[in-house]
Amino acid sequence: MVRRTREEAIQTRESILDAAEDVFREKGVSRSSLEEVARRAGCTRGAVYWHFANKRDLLLAMCRRMDATIAIHREQMQRAAVDDPIGALRDFLRYIVGDLLRDPHARKVLDIIHHRCEYVDEMREFTEILDNEFDSKHQEIEQLFACGQARGQVRPDLPPKLCAKMTHSLLGGILHDSLQDAGPNRRFAAFSNMQVVDFLFESLGYRAAAA
Repeated sequence: MVRRTREEAIQTRESILDAAEDVFREKGVSRSSLEEVARRAGCTRGAVYWHFANKRDLLLAMCRRMDATIAIHREQMQRAAVDDPIGALRDFLRYIVGDLLRDPHARKVLDIIHHRCEYVDEMREFTEILDNEFDSKHQEIEQLFACGQARGQVRPDLPPKLCAKMTHSLLGGILHDSLQDAGPNRRFAAFSNMQVVDFLFESLGYRAAAA
């Protein structure tokens, strides 16, 4: 009985997260309410507040659910980076702009973060959390470029910090364009996201080893 109750609670939480993705994406975070999320999820308002104190907590949980998937690939990158730091980073970014963007849940969450959320009031703390996590990830990317440069995988005239900045800017641009410009007639249909990532790394001096 206890196990069934626990499983039902987990399922209710997942349903709430699914509903919040739809409501926040359709109306924007500031114009949405937890009452609307409850109706969409088919549960009571009390059930939503049992799991989440406010919209900030709910949005953070949505991001954490997406991050759990990303973490698997990030760990793969870290293991592969022992032998090929730049190749490992490139493959991880190819995953982000490829498979992750094709995942319906991840795509909704990314769209909400980038285009459907005003970072004021209760959401101000959420952006501070995002900023701290960005700093950590940016430092990891910079370190990978430093390791790759020491191995001769990156042009010696490019500071690792600059390489990390270029990578972040490119990734942000790809995410923006992909989320705003979908469909076969999109403006940049002639180039795949993978090709853009590959071009960046080639311009930095990286050459993948022949298979």
